[in-house]
Amino acid sequence: KTVVFTNTRKWDGQDFRWVTSGEYIQMSGRAGRRGKDDRGIVIQMLDEKMEPSVCKGILYGDPDPLNSSYRISYNMLLNMVRVEDVDPEYILRASFRQYQVESEAPALEAQAESLEEEAKAVVVGSGSEDEEAVGEYYQMDRQLLLAQRKMIKIVQRPEHILPFLKGKGRLLDVSIDGEYYGWGVLNAYKYKAGAGSGGSAGKAAVDAGGPLHTLDVLLPCIDRHFDGSTDGDEAMKEDASNVGLLWRGTIRHCRPVRQGNERDEKLKSYRVFTISLSDIERISAVRIFIPQDITPPEARVGVAKSLNEVIRRFPEGLPLLDPVKDLKIKSNEFEKLLGRAAALKERITSHKLTTELNDEDRATWVNSYGRKVDLRERSRALRDEARSSKGIIMRDELRRMKRVLRQLGHVDANGVIQMKGRTACEINTAMELVVVEMVFSGLFNDLSVEQSVAVLSCLTFDERNKDEGDPAEGLKSYLSGPFYKLQECARTVAKASIACKIELDEDEFIEKFNPGMMEAVFAWCKGAKFVDVQKLTGSFEGTTIRTLRRLEELVRQLANASKSIGNHELQSKFEEGSDLLKRDIVFCSSLYL
Repeated sequence: KTVVFTNTRKWDGQDFRWVTSGEYIQMSGRAGRRGKDDRGIVIQMLDEKMEPSVCKGILYGDPDPLNSSYRISYNMLLNMVRVEDVDPEYILRASFRQYQVESEAPALEAQAESLEEEAKAVVVGSGSEDEEAVGEYYQMDRQLLLAQRKMIKIVQRPEHILPFLKGKGRLLDVSIDGEYYGWGVLNAYKYKAGAGSGGSAGKAAVDAGGPLHTLDVLLPCIDRHFDGSTDGDEAMKEDASNVGLLWRGTIRHCRPVRQGNERDEKLKSYRVFTISLSDIERISAVRIFIPQDITPPEARVGVAKSLNEVIRRFPEGLPLLDPVKDLKIKSNEFEKLLGRAAALKERITSHKLTTELNDEDRATWVNSYGRKVDLRERSRALRDEARSSKGIIMRDELRRMKRVLRQLGHVDANGVIQMKGRTACEINTAMELVVVEMVFSGLFNDLSVEQSVAVLSCLTFDERNKDEGDPAEGLKSYLSGPFYKLQECARTVAKASIACKIELDEDEFIEKFNPGMMEAVFAWCKGAKFVDVQKLTGSFEGTTIRTLRRLEELVRQLANASKSIGNHELQSKFEEGSDLLKRDIVFCSSLYL
């Protein structure tokens, strides 16, 4: 009769979010039995503040949209190829996904037309001649910016920049994730622990993610907490008086200070951010003294005063380290970029927009032209998307899949299905190409029934490997050997797919095969009880049961595939494996019986 929501947020694999209207309807609809209860009761428990708009969206919002997840599998493609006069492209053309994509085309074209009209309405200068001149200036400015960005990337390389970052007090110009924080003071340089050691320890440190070189920099910032407060708020005033006590800053909690904003100047504080080398825009030749410990508020205030005094003394800009004289950069690539940047600066300086307009008017004209270019580019992208939606979706993917089948020997050059292809037609429970490679490589010929079933469990056990290193470590040799051969078969399929331009990461593809259930499946086939088998796994009972059921279906399909190609020895082996799997509570029609 009653459904209770103990929480209105759920984990979606990336973050905690509010439940959607569709999820709420699905779960709350179970309150009350149709024909027996005149009503159902839904209790929603709240342990945090919820905005009225969020609550209304959950209770009265639209149901989740129905979007097609249609895709082509190799099994589907081979079954269409084996039937005469069946065109796979016809199936794509008649799919619901094709219908959805085509139905979006008119709306995309309308958006493109609207953006085009908006671009035409943007006025640049006083006529077409001015617009042409602004276009020249705009293109040169963008090319100069691109050249400077490439130069910054070279300057940011560790071999050039690290010698000037080992000591405290260096002034650095910093941007983090596209947000410009301005000049800050270097407090510490750190190198990832273990990254310099050899062997597996060093490799593990490098593969762990994150930058190898990090810097602690004292930067001016505003706590994002203040963006939702008003100046008259008493709580805000109290927070502002205590903001200096916080010394660690992150981009999630702190934003840059807006120049010329009086409120930001009052709320500004200095905090230590951890940045990477790629966040450095410029390096000053100036260094200032900073205390050993800058976590106390008075220490950071003193450093901030020194920084502001240096900036005041150099109104034309802080002196920078010269890339050639100081950083000793001597690459041909950098010299070409330096020459290109100098030539562009000279042309921009002599351009009529620079000589005839003041800074304010020039910035207005250039910004208007930039907006016009942006609108036209967005319009062009929408038209291209609308044009592609009118064609057959996944056509390129279909052609690449056909090339993979030819390369692996499932079909010949004329598209006639071969013995490998006839085998793959029978497999749809797991990755059919890998399973067929295992069969035709002779992997099962020398294995017992229990070993064969155990190695096939790697294709039906979906949980990812949690431990780094060799996933088969700890397995007995009679199980690890077949698993390594499975990896070789999977690598063959991955290389063929990559060669045929299918987007695939070879290492990630190999890591999908998890041997975590091999020992448990081997024991199950030997007649062990389910309670004893479960002790050999690190998963829940439901996962074990689902894996065994899918595995039995795969083994049954392999028996049929072996029969279709006339391999009676493999057929009898897989039929026996199916009989060993299908027993006890795992295959009961109901767990309540």
